[in-house]
Amino acid sequence: MKRLSKRSIALVGTALLVVGWLALNAIVSTVNIPLRVDFTEGSLYTLSPATKAMLQSLDEPVRIDFFYSAEGAKDIPVLSNHALRVHEFLDELARVSHGRVDVRHIDPLPYSQAEDAATSAGMAPITVDGAGRKLILGVLVSGSTDRREAIPYLNSADEAYLEYDISRAIISVSRATHARVALITALPMDSDFNPQSRQMAPPWQVLSQLRTLFHVEVVAPDAEKLPDSFDVLVIAHPKGLSEKLLRAIDQYAVNGGAMLLFLDPYCESDVQPSSAGGYGAGGGSSDLGTLPHAWGIAWESGDVVADRTYAQRVRARSQGGLATVDFVAWLLLTKDAILRNDPAFAPLQNIVMLSAGEVAVRQGSLLEMTPLIESSSDSMLIDASKLGSFADPAALLREFKSDNRTRTIAARFTGMVTSAYPRDAASDAAATDATNALSAAKPATIVVVADADLLRNEAWTQEERLGSLSLGWRPFADNASLLLNSVEQLCGDSALLSLRSRAGSQRPFDVVRELQRAAEDRYRVREQELQARIKDAQKRINDLQQQKTPDQLLILTPEQEAQLGSLQQEASDARTELRQVEFGLREEVEALGHRLMLLNVIAWPACVAVVALGLGLRRKLWRRSVIA
Repeated sequence: MKRLSKRSIALVGTALLVVGWLALNAIVSTVNIPLRVDFTEGSLYTLSPATKAMLQSLDEPVRIDFFYSAEGAKDIPVLSNHALRVHEFLDELARVSHGRVDVRHIDPLPYSQAEDAATSAGMAPITVDGAGRKLILGVLVSGSTDRREAIPYLNSADEAYLEYDISRAIISVSRATHARVALITALPMDSDFNPQSRQMAPPWQVLSQLRTLFHVEVVAPDAEKLPDSFDVLVIAHPKGLSEKLLRAIDQYAVNGGAMLLFLDPYCESDVQPSSAGGYGAGGGSSDLGTLPHAWGIAWESGDVVADRTYAQRVRARSQGGLATVDFVAWLLLTKDAILRNDPAFAPLQNIVMLSAGEVAVRQGSLLEMTPLIESSSDSMLIDASKLGSFADPAALLREFKSDNRTRTIAARFTGMVTSAYPRDAASDAAATDATNALSAAKPATIVVVADADLLRNEAWTQEERLGSLSLGWRPFADNASLLLNSVEQLCGDSALLSLRSRAGSQRPFDVVRELQRAAEDRYRVREQELQARIKDAQKRINDLQQQKTPDQLLILTPEQEAQLGSLQQEASDARTELRQVEFGLREEVEALGHRLMLLNVIAWPACVAVVALGLGLRRKLWRRSVIA
């Protein structure tokens, strides 16, 4: 029998590997075996344990209709790959649920019954090219009753929130009853008349999402009592509360209630009537009376936390025109600022806060405080009067002087609460009844967030529209997750806690930001030196001018001309130096980009090639030693 040559053996082996690989893919596709490894940060493509537990706990079946027009995404890899990702995710849900979730894949071809079904379900067709080609990519989740929830369009940019969006819809349609939330707020969170646009404004997105998961009852600030039955009390920027409502809130806390408070030292969302009869800028402070102080919570209205590390970068006017500067009163708090071992806050990646305050526990209080969100040590307190419509971010940055200590912006307080009305805790009843009510006091749980502006739409989400059609809201921060997670934790429901923001949709360039900050520091120091020298030179010129006689006031003396010439030269030199600082920053950023490109395009492929070559040589030497 003729022996095959080594070349023939290699060709046959390669062919067998190709055939085996194709066969393996065919088997995996047929039986839907999930063979994959997820190396993404936050395990973006892996079904979380919470989702699996939620699916196993479903009492009634849930149906998911996935509407996807494949022809509309043809030749568009971004859309087709995203649709494939959604397809695989829904199939994984169905597999793990063991029949509790039924997934139907529907291709809404033009002029078909499937297209009519997609239209009646509220799916949003998207025009993908100039020829008018349409794409439908959305889901309709239906429960065993008449509850239905549609996601009209699954944006590829929101893939990080895919698991949460689908899981939230499943829970919404499958719950027999919803937990009850009482909401007290002075903010225009609900459908209301907008005085600026003079039109009816829709509810804020945080309230819409809250209503999706809970039964929400809004309590007017002038109400005299709380609802008869509820699970969690949410108070967002309280103002003008009636005395009886304050007493009811106090008694609820004394009796071991669960509360989520958003207390703002400078609420930019609180639109104030102007003296001209219209509406001016916001800026009112929250007012919960003496309740926080009596309970043992220290919170000062008018004191705003400024932070260089977490400052948002904004475009603002400076002496040289528009410039990008750090607005130290507007914070973008990353996961480094958030408590990592708390189930409600650990999944959060970033929180946007506008002019937040500081909370602490009062000395001698019976409460125990757990910090949930903290500033960096590069922070200070500023007076809220420096903010508003005419706030100068550049001036705040120049005046910034860190006191090198962290500040608690959000915290959980647990323990016994001391009533603010010790002689009349429940009502205007007799003192004996009040004493009996106080004797029934229980440990309370109060979560305090020292900012209410984080709830407004502009702080965390953006609406995407196609003409007059809304395609949904795209979140860029986890502000709504903070609210929903906290409420779910307070009412004892943790089904969605680990699903919020499992991976951030934005990855900041920290190194570039540090380069920009260092350059701005140099720029600001040099600018301050220049202004001081100009001011000093101007003073010297004025002193010389005062020494002249009245008939010589319009004539420059040789000394004044020399001073003026020196001043102009100093200003010119300083401006040249400032331009060099900016140019140096651009050079550093570009050099960083070049280094990264070299690493990605040349260095890492070369390392892989060297490793592969080394393994090949090692194998060849091993085979020679075996043959020998």
